[in-house]
Amino acid sequence: MASSSSSLSLEEKYDVFLSFRGEDTRDTFTSYLYAALSAKQISTFMDHELERGDEISPTLSKAIEESKISVIIFSKNYASSTWCLDELVQILECKERRGQVVMPIFYGIDPSDVRKQKGSYKIAFSAHEKRFHDRMGMVNQWRAALTEASNLCGLDSKDFRPENKLVQKIIEDISTKLPKYLSSNMHINGHLIGIEKKIKEIESKLCTGIKDVRIIGIWGMGGIGKTTLASAVFQRLSYFQFESYCFLWNIREEYLRCGPNYLRKKLLSELLSDESILRMDTPFVASPFIHDKLSRKKVLIVLDDVDSSTHLEALVEGYDHFAPGSRIIVTTRNVQVLIKKEADDIYKLEGLNKNESLELFSLHAFGKSFPSKDYELLLNRATSYADGNPLALKVLGSFLRSKSTDEWESALNKLKTTPNKDILDVLRISYKGLDDQEVKNLFLDIACLINQSFTRDDIENMLDAGHSFVKIGLTVLIDKSLIESHEDNKLWMHDLLRQVGRTIVLDEHREPSNRSRLWDVRDVCHVLERNTGTAAVEGISFNMAEISKDVKLCHAAFSEMYNLRILKIYCDNIDENKFKLYIPQGLGSYLSNKLTYLRWDLYPLKSLPSKFSPENLVELVLRGSHIQKLWNHHEVKSLPILRRIDLSYSKFLTQIQNLSLAPNLESINLEGCKSLVHVLSSLQNLDKLTYLNLSGCSKLRDFEDISKTTGGYLDVARLGGINNLLINFTFLRSCIRSFMGNFCPYSTQGHISQKFAPNLRCLLLRETAIETVPPSIGDLSGLVKLDLSYCTRLKSLPSSICHLKSLESLHMSGCKKLKTFPEILEPMEHLRTFWLDNSGIKELPESIENLVFLKELYIQRCKDLEFLPNRLCKLRNLEKILLNHCSKFEKLPSLPPSLLHLSLNHCEKLKSLPELPSLCLELYAMYCTSLEKILKWRAPLLDNLGIDVTGRRGDTLQTFDFYGCENLDQNTCNTMLANLAVIQILSRLKFVTAGTDNINVLVLRHPGDEIPKWFSYQTCGTSINNIMLPPYWNNDDLLALAFCIVLRRNIIDHGIDFYIHCELNLKTIDDGRLYKYHDYSWWISENNVRSDHVLIWYVEKRSLQYSEWNKFSKEMDGLNWPSTCSTEASFHVRPFFIDSSEQALDIGSDQARHEYAEIKKFGVRFVYKQDMERCDAETERKNKRHFNECCESSGSEAVDSLEEEDDDHESHSKKLKVI
Repeated sequence: MASSSSSLSLEEKYDVFLSFRGEDTRDTFTSYLYAALSAKQISTFMDHELERGDEISPTLSKAIEESKISVIIFSKNYASSTWCLDELVQILECKERRGQVVMPIFYGIDPSDVRKQKGSYKIAFSAHEKRFHDRMGMVNQWRAALTEASNLCGLDSKDFRPENKLVQKIIEDISTKLPKYLSSNMHINGHLIGIEKKIKEIESKLCTGIKDVRIIGIWGMGGIGKTTLASAVFQRLSYFQFESYCFLWNIREEYLRCGPNYLRKKLLSELLSDESILRMDTPFVASPFIHDKLSRKKVLIVLDDVDSSTHLEALVEGYDHFAPGSRIIVTTRNVQVLIKKEADDIYKLEGLNKNESLELFSLHAFGKSFPSKDYELLLNRATSYADGNPLALKVLGSFLRSKSTDEWESALNKLKTTPNKDILDVLRISYKGLDDQEVKNLFLDIACLINQSFTRDDIENMLDAGHSFVKIGLTVLIDKSLIESHEDNKLWMHDLLRQVGRTIVLDEHREPSNRSRLWDVRDVCHVLERNTGTAAVEGISFNMAEISKDVKLCHAAFSEMYNLRILKIYCDNIDENKFKLYIPQGLGSYLSNKLTYLRWDLYPLKSLPSKFSPENLVELVLRGSHIQKLWNHHEVKSLPILRRIDLSYSKFLTQIQNLSLAPNLESINLEGCKSLVHVLSSLQNLDKLTYLNLSGCSKLRDFEDISKTTGGYLDVARLGGINNLLINFTFLRSCIRSFMGNFCPYSTQGHISQKFAPNLRCLLLRETAIETVPPSIGDLSGLVKLDLSYCTRLKSLPSSICHLKSLESLHMSGCKKLKTFPEILEPMEHLRTFWLDNSGIKELPESIENLVFLKELYIQRCKDLEFLPNRLCKLRNLEKILLNHCSKFEKLPSLPPSLLHLSLNHCEKLKSLPELPSLCLELYAMYCTSLEKILKWRAPLLDNLGIDVTGRRGDTLQTFDFYGCENLDQNTCNTMLANLAVIQILSRLKFVTAGTDNINVLVLRHPGDEIPKWFSYQTCGTSINNIMLPPYWNNDDLLALAFCIVLRRNIIDHGIDFYIHCELNLKTIDDGRLYKYHDYSWWISENNVRSDHVLIWYVEKRSLQYSEWNKFSKEMDGLNWPSTCSTEASFHVRPFFIDSSEQALDIGSDQARHEYAEIKKFGVRFVYKQDMERCDAETERKNKRHFNECCESSGSEAVDSLEEEDDDHESHSKKLKVI
């Protein structure tokens, strides 16, 4: 750890700073090293500017100070640069002052020349001594710095050949040093005191070198630092030792709040880097494909605050399906959770020792890691009460901060009167130190009545009651460390502090009815059933899901609780609540007029008590209630501070009474109120209303002028049965942002005829009955999203649509009567996505070229679409086109050069494809049964593909799928596609070598029965045996294994997924044992396929190291084997299916093979860098003329050109043919 707070006060922005001589290495070694570090997500500063002047720039000086590690690249002319020498001096000062790590690299220079200033360094210093003869102190400082740096442990370039091995070694060393630096130099605001030893102890239990899957538990009392320790371990290990990682916080609360399905989806989405998993509506069950992907990923998972074995079963049941080397860390206060799960090891987390406690306490009490001398004696007394609990130290230190020694003395004297010295008593002292009684009440309200994480808005709406003290009080509680503030306006209270608050309330009285707050379901039911409530009760909160029987309330249950401010009776799911509260005789007139927050899910009565005066009410929530109307009379109630009403799914609600005396009402949710007939007449003069939800109000008949009722966000989705929408948008306020409508598709008069507000940003009219859109829509200059999806009566759009200059997304899917799109008369420079799926569109205008920045075009299942406009090629930013299931589509125009993804599945009349853009990385043409040929295909140069290698293109899977295209010209299949397969495999490896993390990629699928000649090892069967491996077969030049099979399909069973099981056996020179490795590639089967198909895929080397390929290896680390380790290799493939019940069906037997499928031929190639280089040269030659001209003569030139050089590979491969 650093010696002082000053050494920690500077923000460390960069992981690595590179010091180098620009003219020596800027464009060569240093650039390569910088790129490699960036690919590993190691934040690196490299000065790209040329040196000017004698002194280093402030930017460079600041970057050195903000870096954790400095790499000094000593080269021939390093010493001739005063910039470099000044950098070196400052780097060594940072090393001395704050422990910066320094790594010298001797690039093309002998270390002794640097150490003793010989050779070119001697010449440089002779010049310096002449130039700076009057500043010899500085020159001598430079000499000393060179000597000191050269004596550090460094790397000499002459010891590493080729040069990339030196780069790899540097990265390995940095990856080792960086985590250690992070943990020993934690920023002061991290408060990670005394954690280094604990991290090492956890690391020893993790046993990261062992190839198994392990669960490690961190067990300890609340507030002891379990989460902090797990987070530190996660930060140290995740980025460098694991392929994927996920930290799930607060499992206990999140499990109750969101349920196991959400947590499971969140875990999988992070591990697989696939956010679409989170958006799945149905309970998520991982498919075999996802299990297969996980089985290849070495993952690190932290499950924080688990208090039930059910949580673990829901999240990591069957955890052994993760790749070998995966680790799961679980933090819990309940050790039985770990015992029941048979955790591999359990770490009991103890508190801080005396010195650590003093340091942590001082940080909070004084803002620095050491106390003022006047407080030294008092400090020892204070920390003794905390007994090493980090949270207690933090809270108590914050309580005493900025107080005088007399105040400390007084506070510490109070502690003497506390008989119990445990942590809750310490935290109670912090509570008593709150000066304002209202702030104390706020703390108790949060501790007793809110059971999960919350936001500022939640608290202000529940507890404010029109006063400003809540905002101030929250700030005080945050300052006093009684609650914590996180991003997104979220607040959090630790369970220890919650227990403090609840203990304080429990101590108020032995009888629950005489306590200020009730939260325990037994206490609440006791009070309400027996009518024992008193004026002492200020708040009630309990979850109805916790009751074990129906509860009958006395009609006078609330009669004596006239100080009740908060009544919260809730259930997470109103449709699944098993037991209910009944009030057989009603509530009469008994309900406190002091209520500021009233939530009663499944409220059993027809109305609120008639004498209830809601003048103090801020929120009214009666979800799923039996209420028919709010009040039993027509009197207009005064609701001066009411902000929110939620009566959603109150299926008996028929009307909303006049709310004109609720001037501050902002939100009304009436979703699912199926009996509601009239509403808008009650919403007059609500100037602050910003949210109105009438979704599912199926009986709502009239919808009058609402121009004066909306201030920002109007949701009237699913207004079933509405006949006419008359909206005068002209008078809407300028702050309106969104209008959502979803009217009954069976209405007889659907139209929008009035003017719109110019500042409207989102117009969602999905599934409405409108037939036309008025020209005035063009006035919506600020509109960003327009959704007219499934407006089945919509016949046309006005030409003014092109005036929507801010429009980014246009949705028109399902508009069956929409046959044409209007001319686009002006450029629409912001439109990015255009959806026309399932529409009646027949053609698009040539003026589509005015969608100048369009990126994605979706025109799937358009049965009447026959062609696309010729000017489509003018869309220079278009990256994706989906035309699946356009059954009449016959011809594609020229395609834009920017296109990356083209999908044409089931375009049965499509006969040919135009020239494909060189950047097109995904082409899907499954079941294009009339497709015969591709006119031209410009294979991309590898250098061109590498332009955007760090961006999204580098992450795009390369797939070219012609499955079921049984009329595809054989010359195309045997030449162009075979050549493309080779080129695309190797070009894909360009991304791999640049650091993109992709695993097995299906590269090509097409009808055929021949394996390309490029595959060095081939057999007519499923096994290739006894491949003799040369001594250096697994050197750094090995990039991947490429595979090819010819599959005979006999019977295709729709809905069955077809997988390939590939087994590699390596025979070792040591003892002759075989080590088996496995991988899978998959293929979705379909109906009506008669011909054989060729399937080509590859597994790149880095993926092999972390996937199922090394599942059974106990002595080898992936593919990082010694060159002499393996002498012989054999491969075997077999297919198997996954049926609809997700049961695997092995088709290795003869009977199953004949019934489903058979692998006729099998090919393998070890892919080396030389292949990529030759491929690039071949591609460059072919791009000089049209590709089809290259193929006219022999039909296999593309493959043969590579095969001609295969003799050079005899040391790596041997042609094998089995007849």
